[in-house]
Amino acid sequence: MRIIRGKWQGRQIPFPKGAPTRPLTEKAREALFNILSNRWTIEGSRVIDLFAGAGTVGLEFLSRGAAHVTFVERDNQAASLLRSLVHQWNAPAEVYQEDVLQFLQRPPQPADFVFAGPPFRYWQKKLVITLIFSRGWLCPGGCFILEHPVYESYREMPYFWREERYVASALSFFRG
Repeated sequence: MRIIRGKWQGRQIPFPKGAPTRPLTEKAREALFNILSNRWTIEGSRVIDLFAGAGTVGLEFLSRGAAHVTFVERDNQAASLLRSLVHQWNAPAEVYQEDVLQFLQRPPQPADFVFAGPPFRYWQKKLVITLIFSRGWLCPGGCFILEHPVYESYREMPYFWREERYVASALSFFRG
């Protein structure tokens, strides 16, 4: 995996073999940022990357000018690798090794963008959406993005804006 655009364009993102994470493909990441940059300003934004894994989405935000990213990843190996990468790249970010639902119970630190790429078999996606909006994790006018399998739909959820499909996964966008 590599950074697609911005100040870190071309940098490789190490991804441990056998890790229980599934990074967003480069094609889907490029499409995601095209959609976001047509409507919002990424430069100077605050971002939360839930189920961060290798951190590909949050690192791409930072490369494109985000002011700060909060990564949340439960897996010890992935969080440790991400923490090391944030340190090496001197990135304005923090890494929480914590379950996402526990993290979302903390006092909210509203962000302009919240991205969630949970495991496809994760069954509490609707609860994550509900907590982000009911607890105030998204700034007014911000965008929450959920990656999910194409066979799931979140169109009935409040704040739903649009959905984009890519081979096996889809991105649902919600506006705050």
